[in-house]
Amino acid sequence: IDANYANLSKTHRRIADFFKKNYDQAVFMTAAKLADKLSTSESTVVRFATAIGFSGYPQMQQNLRESIKTILTTRQKIATQLEPETFEGSLHQSFNRDLNDVRSTLDHLDVSTIHEIASGIQQSKHVYLLGMRSSKILVDYLDFYLSFLHKNVVSFHHGVADHFDQIINLEPGDLVIVVSFPRYAAITLDLAKIIKAQGNPVYAITDSPEAPINEYADKSIFATYSIDSFIDSHVAPMTLINALITAVAYDNLAEADKKFQRLEEIWDRHHVYI
Repeated sequence: IDANYANLSKTHRRIADFFKKNYDQAVFMTAAKLADKLSTSESTVVRFATAIGFSGYPQMQQNLRESIKTILTTRQKIATQLEPETFEGSLHQSFNRDLNDVRSTLDHLDVSTIHEIASGIQQSKHVYLLGMRSSKILVDYLDFYLSFLHKNVVSFHHGVADHFDQIINLEPGDLVIVVSFPRYAAITLDLAKIIKAQGNPVYAITDSPEAPINEYADKSIFATYSIDSFIDSHVAPMTLINALITAVAYDNLAEADKKFQRLEEIWDRHHVYI
């Protein structure tokens, strides 16, 4: 917008000013809704998008959504006027957002990298898991299931020892899986940088090749992450983690089968499940 501002028409400058001052609203507005907001035509809004270098309004909006991921606060998300405006519509929108994210993740699934990461997990002495804030939920989920398939899975945890103190336990042959989704936690990147410098392999589970964690990752896999909600929806990332866990199991299926048979016997003996 800044690069093209001097060459814009008066109406297009008004649209540009709105985007710069109200990005938290504009990111979710259709061309028609933006036109209505600024008392102009939808075609004028579309032409504005092409005037600043995009193929059309959808491309501009997608670019804005990608750029805004790290700075849009929870308060801004919940205060933004989202479409649709009905209660029922918002529920359908939530389901559809997650379904679309899962489909997009599947469409762009990097099977070979998942297999490489699964093999790396099987060959490692210890698997350390790192993730902060809402990404810690995904770490706990991965920890629960991966512990059935690998005898040495360790999560970086909150406790008496600082996260930086826990890094000293890393040894040659250990790897670290870092889960990092917007809004990206700064401490996650700080720790990943140190771990990378120590020489331990770092595998990332994140949302895009542009995510900051990729600077320190040896391998990365991606799950689509929508931002048009105040909830950090991790449905698609969880499906990707499910795929990774499945890949780890299939990398040594006979051993995984034996472990689960023993687990079932223990669970049955101690009445773990009704």
